[in-house]
Amino acid sequence: MTRISPEQFRSAFLQVTSAAQPECLAHGDFKPDLTAQMETLYTGLEPLLGLKAHAEYNKLDCVYYAECDTEHFGTPSYYATCLGVVVEHENNIGGSAEEMNKLQMLNTPLKVLITYADSEAQRNLHLGRYAKIVSSADIFGDFATLRRQLVIFGSRDDCKAYWHFYVYEEGGFRELQVA
Repeated sequence: MTRISPEQFRSAFLQVTSAAQPECLAHGDFKPDLTAQMETLYTGLEPLLGLKAHAEYNKLDCVYYAECDTEHFGTPSYYATCLGVVVEHENNIGGSAEEMNKLQMLNTPLKVLITYADSEAQRNLHLGRYAKIVSSADIFGDFATLRRQLVIFGSRDDCKAYWHFYVYEEGGFRELQVA
């Protein structure tokens, strides 16, 4: 089982999104279909994470896994033996708490929520909500150590994207600084 840390995911995410910036500038428009943009991101992360990606897996936006169960499901199989990373993406921050709640139901080493916030105040408001959701679901006390949580907030101006990363630790979220 390959474990991806929040820091490793952040690095891979920034590498893929940074590569997309010149294309955005060339088109002069940063408002393409976000679903298609996210699917490109998901597949772009595969080689950097060393895991296979599968979008829309059992109603989850994207999952990353190392191997499929061919013993019970034959070849080819799309049934992962275990999930290494699960990603939920929400265009509208107003619906993001539902996605955070969904992530808490999963036994996965890394759960990632990607959404968009226009200000630090908006990020802090939602991080407080997410912390309550995560804390309530953490019945074995391992979400800060074994089943990690990463929140990525995006914002943009003209054609430049900005990303803010927060990882759950005991009692709440702390910002992961971009190196």
